[in-house]
Amino acid sequence: MPRSVALALAAALIPSAMAAAQTRDAGSPPAAERVGTDSLFASHMVLQRDRPIRIWGRALPGEAVRLSLGKAQARAITRPDGTWTVTLPARPAGGPYRLDVSAPSFRDRYREILIGDVWLCAGQSNMEFRRSKAVDLPAHFAPDAGLRMLDIARREAPTPSPHLMTLAGWKTSTPDSAARFSAICHHFGERLRAQLGVPIGLVGASWGGTRIAAFVDAVTLKTRGLDGTAHDPVSRQNDGRVFNAMIAPLAPSGLKGVLWYQGESDTHRPEGYAPRLAALAASWRQAFAQPLPMIVVQLPPFNPSPRTPPGHWAEIREAQRRFVSDDGSAGLVVQIDQESANDLHPAKKAVVAERAAERALSVAYGHGSSRSGAEPPRIVRIGRRLLLNYEIPDRLVAPNPEAVRGFEICTDTCAAIQARLTGPRRIELTISDSTVPRCLRYAWADVPQQNLQTERSGPPGPFAISLREDTTVADPGVAPTTDHRKIEVRAAVSKCNLFHSGMCGSEVTASDTRPSARGPIAAMLVC
Repeated sequence: MPRSVALALAAALIPSAMAAAQTRDAGSPPAAERVGTDSLFASHMVLQRDRPIRIWGRALPGEAVRLSLGKAQARAITRPDGTWTVTLPARPAGGPYRLDVSAPSFRDRYREILIGDVWLCAGQSNMEFRRSKAVDLPAHFAPDAGLRMLDIARREAPTPSPHLMTLAGWKTSTPDSAARFSAICHHFGERLRAQLGVPIGLVGASWGGTRIAAFVDAVTLKTRGLDGTAHDPVSRQNDGRVFNAMIAPLAPSGLKGVLWYQGESDTHRPEGYAPRLAALAASWRQAFAQPLPMIVVQLPPFNPSPRTPPGHWAEIREAQRRFVSDDGSAGLVVQIDQESANDLHPAKKAVVAERAAERALSVAYGHGSSRSGAEPPRIVRIGRRLLLNYEIPDRLVAPNPEAVRGFEICTDTCAAIQARLTGPRRIELTISDSTVPRCLRYAWADVPQQNLQTERSGPPGPFAISLREDTTVADPGVAPTTDHRKIEVRAAVSKCNLFHSGMCGSEVTASDTRPSARGPIAAMLVC
């Protein structure tokens, strides 16, 4: 059968849903109707190591498809709808290999295929931000044949599309190719390459100005009662529209993890961000059938006035922290030390990428500290003093240890409080006798005024803690000793209402039930 006739027949047999709505970046619709391997597959690509390798595409119904990757061979019969899938056994890192796929209607040959780790970098404009615009990344560097990049076309669709549309296929890392790729994603890959020595594939799937709900499977949002984010039937902001076109078609492949940088477009409604971020993680893990590690980049400082009310950026950061704290396979990248109060797109991307790589090495590879970066300090109260103990591998530092900025105590209102650095990982606060503290906050502002850092890992992250429960308190019935004779108090109380009000939960007391107890004691609630 002539190839032109085969292409025409294949186009007629493929359902119209496969030719989903296009954007200016997505190319012409006929690309979605081609026979052969899906556009994810190309020369210079990276396939995920240590997982079964799935390769798929289209041909004429009933055709036999033959495939070889290196010495491995397989075959499949095309389904009635024109689709086919081949699964090869998992392989360790290595290559290069040649991929040959053929059927009577097509023949595709790809060279320089590597097996390594594939990371999906997704979000909105700060993830899209090109390397050529970053002020702290060199324009000239040595090419790296073991670092590969793929940009997914910006595109949306009303239903999940089986076809992925890409921009110019996979590319090896050179100064020219990286200049137009995500700055954070590319440097993140450079750091992983340097630490791991295995091939790294980077897949960019970002779209500036897009809300989180567009990246989440609409069924997941509806099941969790989070649907209805946009009402324009043709808006990309509708539930799942970006997921359908840019994430779902990638899902049959394997990944090592996800680097997520988004949230600016949700600051108009910060109270809904935490459940939607959890829904995104659940949605993607289900789609990829993997417990994907999620590395979340926290929002930088920014003064949004008058576009959004004050405090909404702080609330999004807290939502991001809480998600990571509650998720066993997530890490948080803190960047409240960015000098970006008047710039929605901070031009310093190297430090963000390096912190992201450090989190990924910990969360996804088990290197170094296992901490996620989202844990607030443990608090001990002794009289008028609050001792904040950070469980971090790095030492805390401040320009003036006697004047640490950024901490607030809230009663009916919130006000700055004197703080001192009294140990490698300890902060001490002193409250007045007349103060009944209800909430402790750190770096809680759209543009935080803080000066606390660690020696190597950047600043500790913002948090808001209601001083009621689930925190260690000193036993008031025993004189302080070196360990303060700590006891644990856990009261069954609902979570604090930290959003909008800036305040904490209701009053709580807890009792020490030991025989030596001397009555009720104040408890502290970590929300």
